[in-house]
Amino acid sequence: MTSVLMFTFFMMCVVCETVFSLPCLTIKSKEDFIKARKALTNLEDFLKSQASAIKSKVQDLDKDITSMEEDFKRRQWRKYNSHCYYIGDDNVIWTDAERKCREIGGYLAKIDDSSENSWIQQQLNNASIKNYHWLGSTDVVNGDWRWIYDQTQLSYKNFGSGRPFPTSNANSHLSNCIEMSYSNGNWYDYSCSNTLPYVCESNFCFQ
Repeated sequence: MTSVLMFTFFMMCVVCETVFSLPCLTIKSKEDFIKARKALTNLEDFLKSQASAIKSKVQDLDKDITSMEEDFKRRQWRKYNSHCYYIGDDNVIWTDAERKCREIGGYLAKIDDSSENSWIQQQLNNASIKNYHWLGSTDVVNGDWRWIYDQTQLSYKNFGSGRPFPTSNANSHLSNCIEMSYSNGNWYDYSCSNTLPYVCESNFCFQ
């Protein structure tokens, strides 16, 4: 009986290939077909899981953007030339000022030209509490002043007379962060461990 079935199966294969020009589904090809189908099913399941994960991440991002927008409105960020600025009124050391700016979606202010410097100075001068404010520059290597935001050297500078301290001056090793005067917008190198309010800047502005 078994030999009859095998002969019948063989003849069916011959008919498939010679008469209809179709490949015959052998036991091996059937196994390959099952493996291929299983692989496609697994791929489908994987893509579904990835789509679900991506959807979840998009929803989380939407929540973050909404939260940032609400925070911008609550903190009263001020817009200038497509950037927004926040004047922090709590007195903190320079590293804490940088951290606080990062936490609210910005960075310690980077000033690129005299117009931006003048605008920020006006905001400080109009504030209810008059004080010097931290900016986002430091000289980790003594005398090499850079913006913490992107580590670029200062292309624009507005230091007050005699500042920053020459590297030969002992004070230069103790004054490694920049503060801005609210009265005239001049910059002064100052000890990073002193506490001052600060100016945050953000490239992402909701206004």
